[in-house]
Amino acid sequence: MRLLEALPATTELTRRESARYALLLAQATDKCEKPLLPCDSLLDVALDYYDDDERERAVALLYKGRLEVEMEQSERAIGFLLEGLEIIKKFPQDIETRKYLFSSLGNEYFDARLYEKAGKAYQELYKCCTTDKDKSIALNSLASFYAVTEKEDSALILQCKALEYAQISKDSAMIATIALNLSVEYSSKEANDTALYYARMSLQWLPGNKNRSDYHANIGNIFLDKEERDSAIYYINKKIEDSTNIKGRANALLNLSYIKEEQGDYQATTELLYQFVDIIDSIYFTEQSNKIQQLIHKYDSQTKVKEEQFKGQKKLRTAIACFTFCCFLIALFYQHRINKRKRLQLINEQNLKQAQEKLTSLETTIEESHRIVVLLQREHSTLIQEKEKNNQEIQERENQIKKLKEEKLALRNWLFKQSDIYKKIIKLSKQNVSSKKERSVLTDAELKKLKETVLDIYTDYIAGIKVQYPKLTDEDLLFLCLDEIGFSSQTISLCFGNIDTHVLAQRKYRMKKERM
Repeated sequence: MRLLEALPATTELTRRESARYALLLAQATDKCEKPLLPCDSLLDVALDYYDDDERERAVALLYKGRLEVEMEQSERAIGFLLEGLEIIKKFPQDIETRKYLFSSLGNEYFDARLYEKAGKAYQELYKCCTTDKDKSIALNSLASFYAVTEKEDSALILQCKALEYAQISKDSAMIATIALNLSVEYSSKEANDTALYYARMSLQWLPGNKNRSDYHANIGNIFLDKEERDSAIYYINKKIEDSTNIKGRANALLNLSYIKEEQGDYQATTELLYQFVDIIDSIYFTEQSNKIQQLIHKYDSQTKVKEEQFKGQKKLRTAIACFTFCCFLIALFYQHRINKRKRLQLINEQNLKQAQEKLTSLETTIEESHRIVVLLQREHSTLIQEKEKNNQEIQERENQIKKLKEEKLALRNWLFKQSDIYKKIIKLSKQNVSSKKERSVLTDAELKKLKETVLDIYTDYIAGIKVQYPKLTDEDLLFLCLDEIGFSSQTISLCFGNIDTHVLAQRKYRMKKERM
């Protein structure tokens, strides 16, 4: 990578050398896990040089597709990858390029929620695998496909098989990744002990140069489900310390604030929420920057297409112009011979007159432009002052709205806590019994009363959710309100008449699908 980047800019390369250099630089950049955007114009050179019957064109299309994936241009990315697969069919011995094309295409279909197409691409990917490491990657991808298509048992079987191949290949990074996926899958099934076993395995195998934030977050969530809050706080803090992803850091701060709120440490909760809000603001500006960069890339691509069209039109216009010019020269030659002196004198007079007219017109235009510039400068200064004043007023109103929202939420919570049904729920959450079957739950009448009380107090909150997700039932809305209040999963399950959280987990999964 350093050798390729160190190539002097003044070095003159032939088209063939430039195309080869583009492929080598794109491959090195991709292996180093760096953005491919700087290779965009070079890849265009390679695509322009190589034909459909050359293997190198398929390689160029692979990296062009991955570049479009980075720029979130899904349709263009899929188009390049499919074109690459059509070309690579002519070279059955090049299994490596075919494997990378199917891998990238499957991932793009998966992200676009085209799960059936993604599953077929991953199956073709598995057929291209020759090493244990490649098989573990393909099986892990297939397991993700089965997981989202509600075939959890098949997903677990494939993930276990993928883990076996990864262990045979002794690839520590792959072992850590698959063990993490297994941990998440078992955690979703509330098999917390098994999930914790694989979570610790993933952390044990993770190479020292890899970021551990996601692994710490997973263990923290498992301890949170096991209601071991001290351990959960420890790993969530580790997640915050190690995180390089600002979104992940924001989620960790939010989860930690919930725990602190349950523990009654409201000062720590407030500090964590302030940090969370600061990060959310930073994420907003980062996303805006990324959108601008994507738009620039999109317009650059459109410009290249227009340039190619313009070149074709220019060649046609040039041919027509040459033909016309030749005819004109012939006519001019004969006219020149007939009346040379008279024609030259007339042309000189006309040119002089036109030059004088243009000079007068330019002087008038310059004066008018100067006047307009002065006016625009004054208007610009006035607009800047008005903008500053408006921004200050907007900020003050936003602060007032935020304060009113907080007061409104606190008032709702206070009203609910004054109700008898709230006291009943608190009593249920504190019951200490030796067996789950001995736990008391809300009766149907109490559940009805709870529903009426919550839906009455949190009317505005519920109305906003209904607008976004109209398919949610009253029970779903009740669950969201109880979760917003801060009740634990076990307490909410008791409110719905269940002694464990299994039914609640199913509800969460269903609601997550509907809200997606």
